[in-house]
Amino acid sequence: MTSSGFAASVAAVLLGAASLPALAASPSYGGELQGFDYPHPRQTHALTSQGQALSMTYMDVRPTGAGNGRTAVLLHGKNFCAATWEDTIRVLVEAGWRVVAPDQIGFCGSTKPRGYQFSFAQLAANTRGLLDTLGVERPVLIGHSMGGMLATRYALQYPEHVARLVLVNPIGLEDWQAAGVPYASTDTLAETERTTTFDSIKAYQQRV
Repeated sequence: MTSSGFAASVAAVLLGAASLPALAASPSYGGELQGFDYPHPRQTHALTSQGQALSMTYMDVRPTGAGNGRTAVLLHGKNFCAATWEDTIRVLVEAGWRVVAPDQIGFCGSTKPRGYQFSFAQLAANTRGLLDTLGVERPVLIGHSMGGMLATRYALQYPEHVARLVLVNPIGLEDWQAAGVPYASTDTLAETERTTTFDSIKAYQQRV
């Protein structure tokens, strides 16, 4: 092939490639969901817990008008985060509510400590610290799934700081062993978690 023929071939390939649709760049997220757009501005609450300096991400969304003077606190489930409440936040804010939606420690935009004793009592204490900083005294707690368990523990732990308790498909209130679901040790659960992949988690989310 002559040099001119080679140049013509290269030009044809390049022109053909230019006509192809551009491949979408894969999203790149940091360990605290940097790069992921929340529906409202993210803020951070600094706290010290179990000897560690941690950061708790949250959204604090105010009504555009005078509002009704009430605050709803939205507690996410295990496979969710504060951003999952986007539609709920919109409806509540339009109805005059102030809405606070945190990411719990270990989830989404908040710190993920390498070693931490997770318990509902600890997560409730973290949430109480955030609300105390924000001056929220007696909110309506709305908890979904695992967040329902957290909301229940919060209400038991801080009854004077809860106006109402709303549970949406909460887990942990049933006697699953009595219903025939066998006990699984922490080791068994950890081994199951290790078998998950990006695709298997995505398929689960799309299925349920």
